[in-house]
Amino acid sequence: MTDSAPANMPGAREVVLALADDELCIGQNLAWWIAVGPFLEEDLALTSISQDELGHARALYGLLGDDIDALAYGRQPHEYRSAHLTELPCRDWGETLVRHFLYDTAETVRWAALTNSSWEALGAVARRALAEERSHLRHASGLLSRLLRTEEGRSQLLPLFDRFTPLACELFELPPGCSHDALLADGVMNRSMSDQRAEWQGAVDEAVASAGYQPQWPADSANAAAASGRAGQRSAHFAALHAEMVEVLSIDPSAVW
Repeated sequence: MTDSAPANMPGAREVVLALADDELCIGQNLAWWIAVGPFLEEDLALTSISQDELGHARALYGLLGDDIDALAYGRQPHEYRSAHLTELPCRDWGETLVRHFLYDTAETVRWAALTNSSWEALGAVARRALAEERSHLRHASGLLSRLLRTEEGRSQLLPLFDRFTPLACELFELPPGCSHDALLADGVMNRSMSDQRAEWQGAVDEAVASAGYQPQWPADSANAAAASGRAGQRSAHFAALHAEMVEVLSIDPSAVW
């Protein structure tokens, strides 16, 4: 089987594009912390995680075409499918930690659902990425657990869950025109997004239960889905993020990402 999206798997390309855009945006935002992390170990950790996420984006774009730069940087804003959570700058370290935890908890679930994909090249990417995402999650979970054992940590971090969990649910939305039934029937993924979201929510609930916190999970909404990043609606933060992404490429269009 070739690396390109099989013609007999409708929706597969759109799912991969959304995952790639998530990884691109989260990786770019994490790169901001290079040399400005709150302490040396965290500076190094976030730098490494940023590189991993950008590597995942590159691998996924590579499944969709040969011109990775054009896919990553050359589309119009409405053509991106990134979840709004990934576009947030999160220049406060607490914000970055909570998003890091929510995102990488979701990533371990999403990648696991693709590891035995009938699109063999996608399955191979997923298996490699899953090992790295589990390492990312150990990092996020360890820090979060220690901080939530302190009164100061709870007071600063738990309100961020109220802000970010509704946005994070978008990670489990499909792009318009994609069918869960078709993706499952074709073997592109082995679990529906609703089942994946339920597992993710359970993991988040368990992680914060010891702090006496229960996230308020939003119900699915057709109106919310229509206004989501998956439908091409960009957040207020995307323009600045995209300008940062293409800064070097704009200076030298012949540069290779």
